[in-house]
Amino acid sequence: MLQFENEKILYALLLIPIMIVIYVYLYYRYKKRIYAYGEKHLITRLTSDVSMFMQHLKFSLLCLIWCCLVFALANPQRGMGLAKEKRKGIEIMFCLDVSNSMLAQDYVPNRIEAAKRSVMSFIDKLQGDKIGIVIFAGKSFVQLPITSDYAAAKMFVNNISTTQINTQGTDIAGAIDVAAASMLPQAGLLSNNAALAKQKKTNKAIIVVSDGEDHFDEAVEVAEQVAKQGIHVYTLGVGSTQGEPIPIRTKSGVDYKKDKDGNTVITRLNEQVLKDIAQAGNGAYIYANNAYMGFEELKNQLDKLEKTEMEEVSFSIYESKYYIPLWIAFFLTIVELFLFSRKLFDIKIMQRIKRNNILPCYLLIVILSIANIAFGQTKEELQAVRAGNRQYKQAEKLNQEAEKLQSQQRQSNQNEIAEKNRQAQALYNNANTNYIKANTSTGNYYKSLFNQGDALYRQGKYEDAQKKWASVLENTQIDKTTKAKTYHNLGNSLLQQQKYQESIEAYKQALKLEPKDMDTKYNLEYAKKMLLMQQQNQQNNQQNNQNNKDNKENQDKKDQNQNNQDKNQDNNQDNNQDKNKDNNNQDKQDKNKDNKKDNQQESPADRQKREQMKRQLDALQQNEKNTQEKVQLKETQTGRPVKQEKDW
Repeated sequence: MLQFENEKILYALLLIPIMIVIYVYLYYRYKKRIYAYGEKHLITRLTSDVSMFMQHLKFSLLCLIWCCLVFALANPQRGMGLAKEKRKGIEIMFCLDVSNSMLAQDYVPNRIEAAKRSVMSFIDKLQGDKIGIVIFAGKSFVQLPITSDYAAAKMFVNNISTTQINTQGTDIAGAIDVAAASMLPQAGLLSNNAALAKQKKTNKAIIVVSDGEDHFDEAVEVAEQVAKQGIHVYTLGVGSTQGEPIPIRTKSGVDYKKDKDGNTVITRLNEQVLKDIAQAGNGAYIYANNAYMGFEELKNQLDKLEKTEMEEVSFSIYESKYYIPLWIAFFLTIVELFLFSRKLFDIKIMQRIKRNNILPCYLLIVILSIANIAFGQTKEELQAVRAGNRQYKQAEKLNQEAEKLQSQQRQSNQNEIAEKNRQAQALYNNANTNYIKANTSTGNYYKSLFNQGDALYRQGKYEDAQKKWASVLENTQIDKTTKAKTYHNLGNSLLQQQKYQESIEAYKQALKLEPKDMDTKYNLEYAKKMLLMQQQNQQNNQQNNQNNKDNKENQDKKDQNQNNQDKNQDNNQDNNQDKNKDNNNQDKQDKNKDNKKDNQQESPADRQKREQMKRQLDALQQNEKNTQEKVQLKETQTGRPVKQEKDW
């Protein structure tokens, strides 16, 4: 199988017909001018040493040299076929927790770095097994599908960080679900499809590396379902049971994560959850301390599983053959230099060489050789790029089909839409894997970096896509069109992250290179609109915060004044009560004093007179009472009122 790495360069072959037309025009013009000096037979005799055949041959050689140079620049490649082999082993899917709690420093340097080092050491000890990686926090993603490429697996593990998933939490159930679906892709997710029960049971293992702070309750149930499909679930507990704060980086240095009440968050290893999951998943729980991560015991547990025979198909291998047309061009150039437009016996070879400077041709060939050697990639890397491109195109096709079904707005299409989206995401992830392989040695091949950014963008990893496109822009060899597309995509990734000002600058750079790009113009206007809305929202929030602050201050002042008034009123009441009490006490004292004084100043005659007056008053009151009783008795007997007569 033959293919070209840079297929667009082949368009340069279209210059050959143009060169032929120009050559034919100049040839007939030359003949016309020559024959204008005399008759044809005389001119022929005078130019008997001139060979038109040699001139045509030289021109043909120049055209062949041009074709060879174009082919060399396009870099022809020959496919070496597919390599198949069978081996015995098991399939292992690591589910690695990347939530913020894994940044706790009860391990050196922290939990996630210690776990990554141990996983890479574990991979070095595998033989014949396949391995895959799922990262999870509040959501789960397949970082690396099942593969036997241990070098790629270690590279992916080394690149894992807590910033890869924005949604925080620890959804162990979702991670196990995604891992099982990746190991049995024809069935889909456990939560969406019950077809897993019909799958052939094979020896597979899911290893959950986490601190166990599960924020969801379905992990044990999902582990039970996975165990029914022949997949063993092992858990590896990372962290201390005493607890550790979560460090976060700030502008002023390192701080610790706090909750909404301002208290420092302490993360602890929840061994019970991990033990329950392992028991339900027909596996085992292993505690990983700082000195012993437990992977030796885990390896012993996995060795107990029966290994099955698996067929592995390696990637297609392509070998660059650019040097073949380059050497042909070099040989034809030498031949052309020793061919003359005259007959060979009529001219000396050295005179011809002296008259024609061949140094530019040599320099051109040397430069092309150096360029292909310097910027050519290995056959494995080129194969990985093409495999990634095929997978990306398939994913795009599935996305288009899903969008078409979505536009029909039928409820019956929802399952099919979900399945197509899932397949597309898996293909995007596989394409990303191949693009990473393409940069194994060079690390700056702009085509694979550009395409990898596209794959990451489609997976919703906008920050990672931004980094890849920024790396493409650092390459000074990219053409103007590619640079404009890169700026456009960079603006899209920034726009998705709500970094509107940065996206506007990226779109402006793209329009400087491609002023007529309508998509970039539209996105630029949209970004400006979103930036304006963001600024207005910020102003409104600031105004609301200021108003709330002012209202709170006014309310505090009002409450303080009311408290002062109440306090003053209470004080006044207390003072009045004290004063009244004092006055009453004073009156009693004065009265007692007056009585005492009167009693002391009263003589015996006066006392006798006062007692006599008191007896007379009592007698009058008794007479009045008797009179009233008589009147009432009379009214009762006669039925009419009787005139009352007083006897005093």
